[in-house]
Amino acid sequence: MRTCIEIEANFKAIFEANIEPNPVGRSRSIRDYRRIDVTHHLSSYEAVLPMWNGSSPTITPFEPWRPFRGGSAPKGALLPWYSAYNASKHSRQREFKQANLWTLIEAVAALVIVVTAQFKTVTFEAGPDLLATGSGPHSREDSIGELFRIKYPDDWAEDEMYDFDWSALKTEPDRFDKIDYKTVPI
Repeated sequence: MRTCIEIEANFKAIFEANIEPNPVGRSRSIRDYRRIDVTHHLSSYEAVLPMWNGSSPTITPFEPWRPFRGGSAPKGALLPWYSAYNASKHSRQREFKQANLWTLIEAVAALVIVVTAQFKTVTFEAGPDLLATGSGPHSREDSIGELFRIKYPDDWAEDEMYDFDWSALKTEPDRFDKIDYKTVPI
């Protein structure tokens, strides 16, 4: 549940940093967040866990959105891991069995993809590397950004790409364009 809450927080932050579509008379839903797939191509990312017993599966947590990117989607464009989270959140007694290890792995991969789509490989570590020693068999090393391996999207259309020309941008009073998510169909 914590992982999906973090995903939702990142989606909300993306909307709030841009021109956000405020749903009238209701709370935002995962369907609203599908707009972010248009701008970030979440459904084209692939993740793998290299430390897997046997062949590491390719994890594509947003893939059900891909056929509907930029267009209207039927209710069948649900994300199974998110549906499991939502079901177990609203009816833990009946639906908790959906909150299994695989849906957790998919949700964590989804979070890694959302953060990677925003910040690439910046990990926002707390400070400089330090030499430290651990005691006992349970000492661990930080693994942020290193547990999963990511394949970035390669399906960007020419009109979705931009050039970064700092010599021109540095003279602009507002160097950041805002995405008008109200114009992105769901």
